Amino acid sequence: MPPPNVLFIMTDQQRPDTLGYRGETPCRTPHIDRLAAEAICYDNTITPSPLCLPSRAALFTGRYPTQNNMMSNATGSLQTCEMLDQFRAGGYQVSYAGKWHMGEDNIAQFTDRHAGDSTAVYSQWCLDQGLIDGWMFNDPATRTNRTPSMSTPKVHCQALPVDKTNEAYVSGLARDMLRSRDRDRPFFQVCSFNGPHPPFMIPEPWFSMYAPEEVPIPANFGPQTGEHPSHTESYCRDLFHDHGTDFDHWRASYAVYWGFVSMIDHFVGQLLEELTAHGVMDNTIVVFTSDHGENLGAHGLWQKMVAFEESLKVPLLIRFPAGKAQRVDTPASLIDVAPTLAAACGLPDRPWEGRDLRATPPNTPDRFAMHQPLGDWMKVTDWRMVQRGDLKYIWHRGMAEELFDLATGAAECHNLVRDPARQAQMHSLRKGLDEFLQRTADPLLSDWRQHLEAVDAAD
Repeated sequence: MPPPNVLFIMTDQQRPDTLGYRGETPCRTPHIDRLAAEAICYDNTITPSPLCLPSRAALFTGRYPTQNNMMSNATGSLQTCEMLDQFRAGGYQVSYAGKWHMGEDNIAQFTDRHAGDSTAVYSQWCLDQGLIDGWMFNDPATRTNRTPSMSTPKVHCQALPVDKTNEAYVSGLARDMLRSRDRDRPFFQVCSFNGPHPPFMIPEPWFSMYAPEEVPIPANFGPQTGEHPSHTESYCRDLFHDHGTDFDHWRASYAVYWGFVSMIDHFVGQLLEELTAHGVMDNTIVVFTSDHGENLGAHGLWQKMVAFEESLKVPLLIRFPAGKAQRVDTPASLIDVAPTLAAACGLPDRPWEGRDLRATPPNTPDRFAMHQPLGDWMKVTDWRMVQRGDLKYIWHRGMAEELFDLATGAAECHNLVRDPARQAQMHSLRKGLDEFLQRTADPLLSDWRQHLEAVDAAD
């Protein structure tokens, strides 16, 4: 039996509650559901960093962003790409279509073929056909007047044929690569979509697929009583207020976000059909995931970059050929994807930070996440997180801590840091985070140790 191929499908800023098979929202994803019916669905997966570049770097290297020096969304640039390098060394043809966002002009170092990573090329592709510029970030109507200018939750119907959208463009490139692949080698094909990352500008029929008035209000919508100061002062809170504090202002944002996901699902279906047409589905591992989630007004925040579930949790489905389909709630992280795929394809083991998700660990491991602000204008500070089961502890550099128990069903609305009954748990979680920061040589280790000294002195 030849080694399995890999089709790696990735979206940007997609919450797992948008997956139809989960039944958590009205969003419909029939093609991803079909994949889920044959896959292991890791329903409790988080990103190591809820921001594009550091998350992607962790996923494709199997190392944390602090270990890669990939915490900056603006200046980070991969020097090594362990997962892709290992597959190339193992004889795979590595092809990459779509969003890269792990450095400028370095994608060719890690792939045999690449296309679609330049949005300027896509814009020109549209203009050459007499169309509008389909790259919606270039439309001033989609961006805030604040400085710097970021996308807003406002929705816009895009005057573009569906087959000319960026999602169609990227998936078309991936399908072309599958058709023109080297038939003498197994393939590792990436299809990396830019959506459903805002702006929420998509064409019909997807724009009107879901009725805004049918969108239910989340339990944690809007600012919460006693919330952490980093949320009250955040630039993302400013954008929340700009859009509107009444949930009626957000209903269309949810509805078009779901339409965006359903549109991407349409192109996922075309990719799966391509595998079937080439007769390789039975020997291809198919991965579907995203880099991070989206707050969508939860906790009174727009965008991501926080340790709340809406921002941290991601979809992760892996279809192994002839494997048993199942849904598992075992804690997982995107840091685990590289070691899992490498082991499944029989590639040599290496000292990954993550673990092979197919193995049964003796104990459920702690999970970690981190973030570095995009700039002082964000009005927040760096944070580090450790999650152990349902307990989530967040340290904000130079600021107060957070502790949430997800088992309480409180939607992370009650910070338990000052609860006397939780102090032993706090101590244990701080110890776990301390060991992680030391082992990974975290650049904030000195600041963290100063925080521990202050905590000990207060006790």
